[in-house]
Amino acid sequence: MLKFLRFFFSFLILSLCLCSPAPKQEISSFSKLKKPDVLWIVLDSFRGDLIGRYGVTDELEKFSSQSYVFKNHLVNSSWTRPSTLVFFTGKYASRNPVNFWDYPAPKSEAEAFYVSEPNPLPKVLKEKGMYTVMVGNNPFLTDRNGLGVDVGFESLNDFSHLTNDTPVITRKALDVVSQLSERKKTHPQKNFFFFLNFNDPHKPYTPPPGYDSKIKTDEILDEKKRDYLGEVAYVDDQLKIIFDTLKEKGLWDNTLILITADHGEVMNFAHSISPFTGTNTYYGHGQDLFLENIHVPLLLKLPHQKDHKTIVTRTRSIDIYPTILEVLGLKPRSDTDGKSLIPVMNGSETKDRMYYGETRSTQGIGRENHFLLQKSYRFHELGKFWEGAVGKEVFYYYDIQRDPDQVFPFKFFDISEVKDSALTEEQKRKIEALWKEIRKIEPKLPIYHVRINRGANDPSMLSCKVLISAGQIRMIDSFPETDILQWNKSPRSLELIWNSDPSKKGKTDFIEFSFEVYPDVSFPNFSFFVNGVRKNEEKLGIGSFDLSPNGCYFNCESLFDAPIGSPEPSSETRMQIWRVGANKKEYSRADRLETDALEILRKQGYVQ
Repeated sequence: MLKFLRFFFSFLILSLCLCSPAPKQEISSFSKLKKPDVLWIVLDSFRGDLIGRYGVTDELEKFSSQSYVFKNHLVNSSWTRPSTLVFFTGKYASRNPVNFWDYPAPKSEAEAFYVSEPNPLPKVLKEKGMYTVMVGNNPFLTDRNGLGVDVGFESLNDFSHLTNDTPVITRKALDVVSQLSERKKTHPQKNFFFFLNFNDPHKPYTPPPGYDSKIKTDEILDEKKRDYLGEVAYVDDQLKIIFDTLKEKGLWDNTLILITADHGEVMNFAHSISPFTGTNTYYGHGQDLFLENIHVPLLLKLPHQKDHKTIVTRTRSIDIYPTILEVLGLKPRSDTDGKSLIPVMNGSETKDRMYYGETRSTQGIGRENHFLLQKSYRFHELGKFWEGAVGKEVFYYYDIQRDPDQVFPFKFFDISEVKDSALTEEQKRKIEALWKEIRKIEPKLPIYHVRINRGANDPSMLSCKVLISAGQIRMIDSFPETDILQWNKSPRSLELIWNSDPSKKGKTDFIEFSFEVYPDVSFPNFSFFVNGVRKNEEKLGIGSFDLSPNGCYFNCESLFDAPIGSPEPSSETRMQIWRVGANKKEYSRADRLETDALEILRKQGYVQ
């Protein structure tokens, strides 16, 4: 019996050893063995449902067989400039001062970017001793043309001025690979960060002859989609040429290679007219946050990786920056919105990550199968197509398990409408939770605080007026109207009338109220009246230091900021104003967005 028990337990232990999965390899150990090089490839407008579907992605399928394949990867914006800045900062687009309403990026925005974003990825890696080089078509990676910002590449080769840019980009990429190979011979410890940005398959879709013949599908395709897929086949061929050269030059094995896109492309006719901007976006992008616009591929090959793993949990483009830092063995940054993907890759994290995105006129948030998209004026800029009026901000709720193509939304104008709707109780709870979450994440607007000091002279009536030229005044707290306090409000004006209170005769006191300008495109004009007579600006005190704005003519708005808190109440009859929170330093610009955009893009050759 004892022999039998020994045999039984020995057999049991052996069986468990044979059946248990092999110990997981520590992913970050790659960087400890030998610091890797990095090749980051972006394919513009490349949808997330293409690889392996139409017969035009042979090289990408081959690459997928030896990489991590993220099947549910979403970008946090849906056009190139904000999406690229998300790549290189690991932050939501609204966290930096460069607008994503239209193409021009005024000098003031670029300068503000350099102050608020001191650590874009190429700059960080260059400071860590890596050689950083960009090749491709992305006019938003330099501040020389009024379209973008300099993110710190040591060498930048942009071919957005060319019509037929793809073959030129490939040739230059091959030159760079050869140069990197030569560098390795003389400086073997000098690693590189190579950012390769193909504009294909971005429209206009003009594949070389014969590439559309590679398409294999039973789907009925219109001419535009055939041309789009032809460009996918074309850029797939270019990747093969570059990959073969990397292997030939000995740069393949020790390189972290990731392939993704900056956004997708709208091809569902139900989305042809954006409900957020009202513009035609069929075979376009940037006007919404539908899944077909934000779902893109992410393929990631670690150094020396030979096997394949599919990741089905949701990930975001804000996660790429911290992932690269971790693989390189660099200290993570605490100011990013994203998190490293290493826990997802090694299986220690299995839940979908929360999604939040921003683009023109749109905010979106998603948890599990529940997505809430909102038409938003928060990111608007004055220009040809928006003169400052704020309208209804419509919400669209989608349960993508039941409606994967997002064509049957529940539409509402206010969160209170959800309660009495025909939705399930679970859906109602999800919508309310998403609504609260988006309010926490969205960029905060500067808040203006106004204090009216009665003073010792006991005036019988004090009043103030606030006027803006665009947007809408929104009160932070509501004040009841009484015999003493009277309010006159409109979207662009606010008046408070404060009558004398006989019970407070001889006492110095004050009243305060707060408001925001939505969106933050207009600096308020303030007026102060004592017994119906308008007072000069010496009766106004601004900012933490209660300064007088009298005589200020240049960038006066910044004087209103309160870096050390509110000023002390005044003992004289006086109105004090201070501004707190995120803010812009100037509200006037030399160009008007949209009016000048096409001319700027034509000068750069980005449009013909």
